[in-house]
Amino acid sequence: MAYFKYFSRIAYDLRGVLNNDQYDLITNILRRVRMRLSLLDNTVFFAEHSIVDGESPEMLAYTFYGDSELHWIILYGQQATNPYYDWPLKYYDLSAFVTKKYGSSEVYTTHHYEDADGYEVDSDASGATAISNFLYEERLNDAKRQLSVIRPEYTAMITNELKTLVG
Repeated sequence: MAYFKYFSRIAYDLRGVLNNDQYDLITNILRRVRMRLSLLDNTVFFAEHSIVDGESPEMLAYTFYGDSELHWIILYGQQATNPYYDWPLKYYDLSAFVTKKYGSSEVYTTHHYEDADGYEVDSDASGATAISNFLYEERLNDAKRQLSVIRPEYTAMITNELKTLVG
C-alpha cells in the first residue's frame, strides 16, 4: 500500500522536444492534501515508541502494521513533512550534519550556557555550564526519538481518507 499509488496520474511530456509532444502518464506528486489533524489530538489512537539508532519509518511500519509500505502512516502520525530532518538522524549522520553546519573546528565549541535546571543563561552566571554545538544538536535530535505511533486498527480508516482526498 505505497503512499503514491493512491494519487491520480496526469499526462506529461517528459522529453520536452519542440514540436514533438510525447505524453506519458505519471503520478501527480504535486497534489497536496490535508488530512484530519483532529485525529492526532486523541491519545487513544496511539501507542508510544522510542526510536533506537538506525530505526527507520519503514522498519516501524513493518513492526507495527506488518507492511513496510505503510511508512507514510508512521510519518503522518508525527506530522513529519521531511523524512530526513523530521526523523532522528543516526549518530554517524548527526556527526556529519553538525560538522557541515558548524565546521569541523567548531563542533565542540560553546553553543550556549545553561544553569542546573537547563535554562539558558549568560556565561558569567553562577553554575553556568557550557553546552557545545554538538551537544545542542544531539539534544534536538534525541527529542525526535519519542514517537506516538498510530495503532494498527486505525490504518484502514486513514488509508481510506487518503484515497478519498487524492482520488
